[in-house]
Amino acid sequence: MARSPQRQVVVYGASGHGKVVADILLAAGVAVRGFVDDGTTKSEVMGLPVLGRWEWLASQDPTTMTVALGIGRNDIREEVAGRCEDAGLPLMTAVHPRAVVSPSATIGAGTAVMAGAVVNPDARIGRGVIINTAAIVEHDGVVGDFAHMSPNAATGGGVTLGARVHVGVGASLIPLVNVGDDTVVGAGAVVLRDLPAGVVAYGVPARIA
Repeated sequence: MARSPQRQVVVYGASGHGKVVADILLAAGVAVRGFVDDGTTKSEVMGLPVLGRWEWLASQDPTTMTVALGIGRNDIREEVAGRCEDAGLPLMTAVHPRAVVSPSATIGAGTAVMAGAVVNPDARIGRGVIINTAAIVEHDGVVGDFAHMSPNAATGGGVTLGARVHVGVGASLIPLVNVGDDTVVGAGAVVLRDLPAGVVAYGVPARIA
């Protein structure tokens, strides 16, 4: 019986976050064909070719390609993910071999989980999320689509983060806190109570700006 050809993996985004995503894939033994980027003038990043812009990717046979999202900004990552899915291009989830992910946790397509991160039992991670270096999502937590938990950020058990929430470096959220869509939690903040959608909160304890 003929075997189906293996999909080629490309990383969309060739800047800093894209390099980290490519590094995760390489560490996991995934062959990366190269990068797609709409802005760079570089022809090569990390020894891998920059293959072209969106137009190049859209011209490829979607049955032969898989896309890992290498874009740090939440709204742009969501927009690119939508374009890929509309074009029939599946999104790859990238989990570093040195991340700890509970078997009972769920992780959505296009998410990146970086080295040293911990995702504990029954946590639910949405699509296109970034769980950055050494970030912790405790048991029963929910991280909404296209959110970003920065390095060393931590959520207590049962915390819910809405879509596109950005939790800054080293921020902490106590158990059972809810954070609305598109809210930004500043670096080093300590969140002790619920935060509504679309606000910026920082400080210890965190207050809305």
